[in-house]
Amino acid sequence: MRQSVKMQIYQKSWQAMAEEKVADTESKIPREWILGREDLENAKNQRQLSGPFIESFLDQGELEIIRNDSVPLVEKIKSGQYTALQVARAYCKTTAIAYQINNCLHEIMFDQALERARELDEYFSKHNATKGPLHGLPISLKDQFHVKGTDTTMGYVGWIGTHEGEKDLSKIHRVESQIVKELFSLGAVLYCKVAPFAAPM
Repeated sequence: MRQSVKMQIYQKSWQAMAEEKVADTESKIPREWILGREDLENAKNQRQLSGPFIESFLDQGELEIIRNDSVPLVEKIKSGQYTALQVARAYCKTTAIAYQINNCLHEIMFDQALERARELDEYFSKHNATKGPLHGLPISLKDQFHVKGTDTTMGYVGWIGTHEGEKDLSKIHRVESQIVKELFSLGAVLYCKVAPFAAPM
């Protein structure tokens, strides 16, 4: 019976697999961050989507956070001016808005990012110290690096739900790239994976 189910999965058309992947990605956006039809139509008439247009969907606190460069942002988390959770939420919300406008993401990891931020805040509260030089810094990855529990497709439909196209269950969603391990060890918060400019040949 299990083999029959697997055969049905792998016999889906690439169009169906792509549609399901898009729907799964969109389902990871919190309801309160979903743009209305009028907002999406308005976006089509904008010559520049970044800056004032996207910022119009953010509150003042979120604006202040995302306008920081990485070094001062980390310093403000270290000083207690911002929590890691506040920063992660501001970045995730901004990115969710951008994705709905121009489809810039391959993987959404907002839930994992917010949970990671909470853990970092708990660590900071308990030890009165950061967990590393990148403590609380949101970082996006190109979709060529493996993060446990997340697809790495580089845009290939045939890689959805696999490990680089292989159906080895011991590897699917269980491999983590070295750079990902390093970023986590330094205190970073990984919140999304973006489309590579071009898949390596």
